Amino acid sequence: MSITDWIAETTRDAKSRTLSGAPGYAAVARRTYGASPEEVWAAVTTPEGIAQWFLPVSGDLRESGTFQLEGHAGGDILECAPLRRLHLTWVFGDAPANEVVVTLSPAGDGRTTLELEHAAPVEGDEVPGFVLAVGAGWDPALVALGQRLSGEVPDKQWWFESAEARQFTRESVRAWADVLNRRQIANPNAVAKDADETLAFYLGE
Repeated sequence: MSITDWIAETTRDAKSRTLSGAPGYAAVARRTYGASPEEVWAAVTTPEGIAQWFLPVSGDLRESGTFQLEGHAGGDILECAPLRRLHLTWVFGDAPANEVVVTLSPAGDGRTTLELEHAAPVEGDEVPGFVLAVGAGWDPALVALGQRLSGEVPDKQWWFESAEARQFTRESVRAWADVLNRRQIANPNAVAKDADETLAFYLGE
């Protein structure tokens, strides 16, 4: 598939959301996979499945337990409703706790739609940068999940080294900027500035 196809297969949105009574915002990504809810659920909740498309994970992986991604975020497992919904806190470094919610829905013909919502206690000028950063961060992971579900072995190094991956990042950031502009969440000039900064971060420029 082409990079443009990969981008088009994800539906993106952004919305206001409350976290522990505080105002916040969420980036929302939806993607439909040619796999059953059972297959998708196993890929996003078991250590073996997660390591194949994302990162190695450890912890007490059950509702009310905890998780830690290798070299990345960790947190609490707030809700784990098999085949339907996973709700986590997402703590990385000294940043305020975020929340991630993954919801699965049958899409017919053996397919499953996954919705991923990543929210943080941000408002005002912080919103565009947050949505762009987490949106562009999750986009390649959701593609890799699809590769794993289709029987491929995702080449994680490819995402860091190839010209095609850099083009994917450019189109991903552009797609999330389009969401912000469509929703009129911020001034277009501010969105463009944050998009440039996000792109420079992910491309190491």
